[in-house]
Parts: sequence; C-alpha cells; structure tokens
Amino acid sequence: MSLQTTCYNILASYKDAPSHRTASKLFDVALVAIIVLNVVTMMLSTVPDISSEWAAELHIIEVVSVGLFTLEYALRIWSSGAAPTSALTSSKDAQLDTPWQKRWFYLKSPMALVDLLAILPFYLSMFFILDLRILRVFRVLRILKLGRYSRSMQTLVTVIRNESHALIAALSVLMLFTVIAATCIYYIEHTAQPEAFSSIPASLWWAVVTLTTVGYGDIVPITPGGKVFGGLITILGICFYALPAGILSSSFTAQMQLKRDRFKETVRTVLEDGKFSEHDKGHIERVRDLLDLDEEEAQLIVRLLQHHHSTSQKPNADKKSHT
Repeated sequence: MSLQTTCYNILASYKDAPSHRTASKLFDVALVAIIVLNVVTMMLSTVPDISSEWAAELHIIEVVSVGLFTLEYALRIWSSGAAPTSALTSSKDAQLDTPWQKRWFYLKSPMALVDLLAILPFYLSMFFILDLRILRVFRVLRILKLGRYSRSMQTLVTVIRNESHALIAALSVLMLFTVIAATCIYYIEHTAQPEAFSSIPASLWWAVVTLTTVGYGDIVPITPGGKVFGGLITILGICFYALPAGILSSSFTAQMQLKRDRFKETVRTVLEDGKFSEHDKGHIERVRDLLDLDEEEAQLIVRLLQHHHSTSQKPNADKKSHT
C-alpha cells in the first residue's frame, strides 16, 4: 500500500476507512478536539477581560490551529488522488480516471470548500486589512468541519438535497405570503402608526415575526382592522410555516427507515445459511456502524429476525421428518 493511499485511509472518517481504522479514529478524535478548542477560544476572545489578559495565548492557539488545518487541507487534496471513485461520487457517469481529476472533484466538494473557508481568512488578513468581525464569523464556520464526522448531519444534508424542489416551492409560497401580509398591514396601520409601519419593507419585519408566531411585541397593530388581520395572519402562519418542517421531518424519517431496511436485508442475508458465526457478527456490527443505527435497536432487529428465521425453519424440518 502506497503512502498516498495510507494517508487517504487515515484522513477518511474511521467508519468509512477501508483500512488503518485505529489510526483514522485517533485522527478523527484529535481533529474534533482541535475544532472544538478553536471554536471555544474564538468565543472567549469576545470576552473583554479574557481577550486582554490571554491575548497572546489565544493568538498562539489560533496560529497553531490554522497551521494544522492547512496541513490537513493539503494532505486531503494530495491523498484524494488515491481515493476510489465510489468514495468521491455515487454517479456512474463521472469520469475520474486520473489523480488530478479526483483532486479537482474533491476541491469542488462542499466539505473541501468548508476546509478552505476555515483557513483562507487568516491568510488574507496577512495581506489585506479585514474587519475582525468578519474573521470571527469565518472562524465559527470551522465548526462545520464536524459535519464530516457526524452521520446525523450527513443524513440531514441528504434530506435537504433530496427535498430541495419541495423546499424551494414551500419557501416561495412563504415569501409570497409574507409580502402580501406586509402590504396589507401597511395599508391598514400606516395612518394610525406612521413611524412603526412607515413602508412596506419596514412592515416585512412585523409580517415575519407574526407569521412565525414569535411575536416580539416591538411592533403591534392598534386599529381594530389591524388586530383582526394580525390574528388571521398568526393562525395562517402556523399552517404555512409548518410546511418546510413537515417536509424535512417526513423525509428524515424516510431516510432513517431506509437505513433500517438496509440493515434488515443484511441480517436476512447473513441468516440464510442458518449459521451465525463471529465473522457474521462482525460484519453486521460494521454495517450497523456505517448506517449509524442505535446499538440497542440493531440488537433488537437481529433477535427478531433470528426468531423469525428459526420459526420459519421448524415447519420445513417437520415436513422433511414426516416424509
């Protein structure tokens, strides 16, 4: 195995690593710890007392973190040339024959862009004068690097990608309804409250807050017509703003059910020969780990399928004994 392939296996999430899983797991734990430490130091740097007293230490942590993130980013680009095509894309039409094609494909991936944004502002600040607030915002984005190691986050991204058309349609309806609500409340309340509802764009804040049923109370209708309209908008907001949540929750549930079905199919395949060896147990455990299923739930599925398999075998055995 080449050094490039070994580096790729270690940098990959230990659940996906074809080999060197122990080293990959240690690397994952270390990198997650660095990310968490980096985000914590960024938060502490906004506290005046801490930032003034520990400025040098916080800066050292920032420099070391950026150095490690830069090294990680460079190694991921280099080692992606040894990645199997199936690990980069599920598309059968993708032509990734050469290492440079694989590297270019990786560079365009969302996680590679997150890795780049995690370090780019630091280097740009060396040559350009950047607002400190902008740098802090980009430092917060480093927490997105944890998405590489979170199956739940990956499932959520899959759900959003699969339901993108439905979500765009629902959000379009919400935006249209919000503009209509802001326009109506402007004409109803503008005469009574010219400062609060000075324009339709200014009324958009009230429409968003009312439709989402947050109701901060900073801007409220005072006319009878405005109160009636506000109550109607609040009720309709519960219905309309529940659409994206319903789409995401149903698709997320479907994704989890798909994982359970795949796990059940794996267990059924293992039980076909009537034996359940230690090798089979290890294989099932690895599949469970890859699908990110709860261990207790997976054990229950295995026991139920074992019971079903044993009970289905008994009638066949009785028939053979009678014959």
